[in-house]
Amino acid sequence: MLPNSSTKRCGSRARSPAPRTTTTARRAAEFRPRIEPIVDRLLDDLAQRAAQADDGAVDLLLHFARPLPVDVICELVGIPEADRPLWREWGAAVATGWGQAFADAIPHIMAGAKAAVALRRAEPADDLISELVQVRDTDGDRLGETELVTLVWHLVLAGQTPTNLVANAVQTLLTHPGQLAVLRREPDLMPRAVEELTRWSGPQLMTIPRYAREDVEIAGVLVGKGEPVTAVIAAANRDPRVFTDPETLDLSRPAETAAHLGYAHGPHFCLGAALARTQTEVALTRLLDRFPGLALADTPTGSGRLPDPGTWRLATLPVTI
Repeated sequence: MLPNSSTKRCGSRARSPAPRTTTTARRAAEFRPRIEPIVDRLLDDLAQRAAQADDGAVDLLLHFARPLPVDVICELVGIPEADRPLWREWGAAVATGWGQAFADAIPHIMAGAKAAVALRRAEPADDLISELVQVRDTDGDRLGETELVTLVWHLVLAGQTPTNLVANAVQTLLTHPGQLAVLRREPDLMPRAVEELTRWSGPQLMTIPRYAREDVEIAGVLVGKGEPVTAVIAAANRDPRVFTDPETLDLSRPAETAAHLGYAHGPHFCLGAALARTQTEVALTRLLDRFPGLALADTPTGSGRLPDPGTWRLATLPVTI
């Protein structure tokens, strides 16, 4: 989840504008032209790798879905082009969600963020770091240097969601040829399709625990004060009280019923949801347009899932294009 950008105004002293850490639908749409060439470059690389493979198969997760979010976040935040290959490595480690590589990536990201902040202080550009630096230097009591650097780290961490969403969505489409045919025939359905794919195969399975403030009964079960409660998002997204025929993938599902919890809800709603949606729409649109023969590859390992109780994610996604 992206950090909240709301701040309090104290006294009568003039304040600089708040940093724009929330990606609204309008801002995400404005950023779309900068996402499209990133997607196209990754698809060029995917095609080249497939052409060089003996069996024509290429791992779409490794070479497309995984580098895409960190490349987009680097563009949004303002990481210099020359540094982005390293950020890809760190982003891949963060996307795993655990392990030594994850732990090792954190200090590198922090150091990289400090370097990027120093560069943008000397050479401002049209990116988030430049805006944050301006706020920091103009109104230092509202945004400290440590907060500034940590915010960049949180953006990188939170921005990894589309990795598994894109991979899950592609596998879902390729295993539901009827729905894929509908989407190819009616490309204007893409925004609605992304919502349905997020409901059907979104990567977030469970919420982080919340703790009861007092004794409360839920569905006949007593939850004691201080006890943890975890909501199963995957189950809520198939609630028949909310969704008609919830076990059916329907890319034409009316938009007004897009009440899934793929981005949480209420005060915990992901402030980067609009960017994730736009990024996924661009990725799927360009992918399907570029490769009309896209199919799952017939490989011995297939596209197995990683053993992760909180995230529905693939270990690999071999395809032919």
